Amino acid sequence: MPLPDQGPRQRNWSRLLRPGHLLAAGLILGWLALWLAYQDQLIGAVVALVAAGLTMAALRRTEAMAEEHEAALRTSLDVAARRHREVERLRGVTAALLVGDRLDDLFQEIALAAAELLQAECGALALVVEEGRFLKVTAATGALAGAKGNLTPVDGTLAGWVVTQEQPTTSEKIDSDARTGQLHDCGVDGQLRTTAIVPLRSAGVVIGTLSVYNRLDQRSFDANDVQLLQALGDQAVVGLDRAHVLEQSRKNELALAAKNRELQRATQLKSQFMANMSHELRTPLNAINGFSELLLTQELGALNETQREFLDSVLRNGKHLLGLINSVLDLAKIEAGRMTLSLGETDIREAITAAVADTASLRAAKRQECRVDLEDGALRVVADATRVRQILINFLANASKFTPDAGKVVLSAVATRAPLPMPAERVGDQKRLVSRDAVWISVSDTGIGIRPEDMGKLFTEFTQLDSSASRMQQGTGLGLAVSKRFVDMHGGLIGAESVYGKGSTFWFILPADGPIRRPGALDLPQDEADQVGAASGAS
Repeated sequence: MPLPDQGPRQRNWSRLLRPGHLLAAGLILGWLALWLAYQDQLIGAVVALVAAGLTMAALRRTEAMAEEHEAALRTSLDVAARRHREVERLRGVTAALLVGDRLDDLFQEIALAAAELLQAECGALALVVEEGRFLKVTAATGALAGAKGNLTPVDGTLAGWVVTQEQPTTSEKIDSDARTGQLHDCGVDGQLRTTAIVPLRSAGVVIGTLSVYNRLDQRSFDANDVQLLQALGDQAVVGLDRAHVLEQSRKNELALAAKNRELQRATQLKSQFMANMSHELRTPLNAINGFSELLLTQELGALNETQREFLDSVLRNGKHLLGLINSVLDLAKIEAGRMTLSLGETDIREAITAAVADTASLRAAKRQECRVDLEDGALRVVADATRVRQILINFLANASKFTPDAGKVVLSAVATRAPLPMPAERVGDQKRLVSRDAVWISVSDTGIGIRPEDMGKLFTEFTQLDSSASRMQQGTGLGLAVSKRFVDMHGGLIGAESVYGKGSTFWFILPADGPIRRPGALDLPQDEADQVGAASGAS
């Protein structure tokens, strides 16, 4: 321990009584005694005795100082060992906080570390609950182990005082402390004599307390103990915040997984319902259309003009409704994962010719012109011919529907090389673009066009750009959505450009060698790979 402050006169005497000074004085007096003895003077014997006394005093002083230094060194070593033990324990707590993700285990580890660091009989960690009216003991060791889960009122307790005052405290006699009432309802009142309690702060708000009770050496807790306990508490809050975030993330992940399962089941049920209903509706509708066509042949009897007009209307609307039901059924199959493609070598010229013929009646009623521009050479792809024809019919029907009387529709096709999406190697990875041989097909019209703000709504299920009750054109908004799904299944691209008031162009690109089901099926030369990478970055 440091010596008390001494006055100037006492410090001067301390310097004179140093072993070196005493030994020097004894040596000088010894030589003086020898000289006096040589001179046959009796005082030389007295001087010799004084010199011997100074030498003995120097030796005794040296021994005393050695003992003092040894005691100070031993004390320093003890302090260093204790600090090392504290640092190692804090490091262990830090490791546990970084690795652990269960709050209950971390709470218990912190309470145990507090008791060990301050060499106390027991430790406890409590969190503020019930809107700040109570402290809940979430972890406890020693005699307080039975108090885990208990609620301690904030009013009338030392821990509550720490929470309300937001500052640490110590108490040498808990029973007689004016700030405390009943500490814990677990039969330990009277066993707890001394304590040190510090607040736990998160984001500047006190969320609980960390406390220790009864030092093993029976001493009271001092300021150093409070400082060490506060350091542990601050470190614990960081770990607890991390564990709380992880626990909340885990709960959110489980809740999200449950919601996803519910959504998947709901989507499955919806798809099954749509498929079943579409089937139930299509069967009688096919019969209606069939009988209408049979009556129109007049093989069962002649028809007058009114009867023929009515039957034409029934057949026309029946076919329109059948087309809508087929679109719903296709969409349901795609969403349920039951839609498959019948891939084979397909001549795009034949598909275009068939689609133009199938939609000729739509344009004839509005006196629209249809021009087909096909480049010379082969236009063949590996695709499902039925689905390609369905896409073309949807595009041509839309063009005719939104083009006024005497308008123009142009269908073009050209063989080219284009960057097309390659399936990702792993789930969650983004698709990359790979340059491949392809056929580009477009349908342009001179219709009403599309507003720029409406372009993002295209290819979305059950979406009509004009959704008002008074809209001029009929439809459910499924044609383009189903077409996009079919193009995606072929590994192609689909899109549209439009100038509002002047017309629109809808296009799609199909790879010549069909869809790629696994990565690595294509090996591109380095120069083409560089071009594809540039095209991908530009897009």
